[in-house]
Order: sequence, then structure tokens, then C-alpha cells
Amino acid sequence: MSKLTDRTAYLRGLADGMELDKEKKENKLLLEMLSVLDEMAKELSEVENDMDELQDYVDDLDADLSDVEEVMFGEEDDECGCGHDCDCDCDCDDEDCDCCCGEEELSFECPSCGETVLLKASDIDFDESPVCSACGEPFFVDVEDEDEDE
Repeated sequence: MSKLTDRTAYLRGLADGMELDKEKKENKLLLEMLSVLDEMAKELSEVENDMDELQDYVDDLDADLSDVEEVMFGEEDDECGCGHDCDCDCDCDDEDCDCCCGEEELSFECPSCGETVLLKASDIDFDESPVCSACGEPFFVDVEDEDEDE
């Protein structure tokens, strides 16, 4: 907008340099139009400044809202609500769901028999150690259980 105010200032300078007689009807009209242009340029400049200030405020609000959304709702990558970072469109409340949600298979080597066993991550109960399907022994021995034996 400074271009507009600069141009109206230039026009004002031209009019002053021409030493227009303010008493002539034609000159009164031109000088009044020049005054209106000056006021319009100043008002537009103020509106532009207000818009810039408002844009900064909206940007700050948007950033704050994004922070709140992240705290309240977490990442948006979890489209299906399963708690995993996946791109499926399934209903993950379905126990028979075969999508990537919770169905990741983990490979364990049994410390007792050496057999490698695959377990679904969703089948692991973290309160109890998974047991080997080959020998029936638990994969992980509780540290507390070892301490109790001593």
C-alpha cells in the first residue's frame, strides 16, 4: 500500500507545483478529489496493517489449536482408531480383523528348547509370559520368581 500513498503524495506535489487557484471551480474539484485520494490511501494502508496483524493473530491461534488437538486427540495418523500407525479403513473393534492393527507377529526363540515361535502381538498378555508351543515352557522367567527360589 505504500505505493498508493506514495503516488497520492506525488499527485499532491504536482498539484502544489502547479499552484492551482483554489477559487476556480475546476481546481476545487481536482483538489477535493486529491484530498479524497489521500484519505483513501491512508485508510487502505491502515486496513492492510490491521489485516497483517489479524493474520499474525490467526496464525498464532492456529498453532495453539494444533497443540491442543495433538494433546487432546493425539496423532492423526491413526485413522481407524486402533492405536497403531496404519492406513487401514477397518473396524478394529472386530476381533477377527486381519488388518495390520495389532496383528504384527513377533518371533521368539524358546530359551528351553531353542524352537522359534511366532506370536501375534495382540495375543501377548503382559501379565504372564508367553509359553512355547513346542515344549510348554515360558519364554521369560520372572526375576521375582528367581529371587523367591533362592
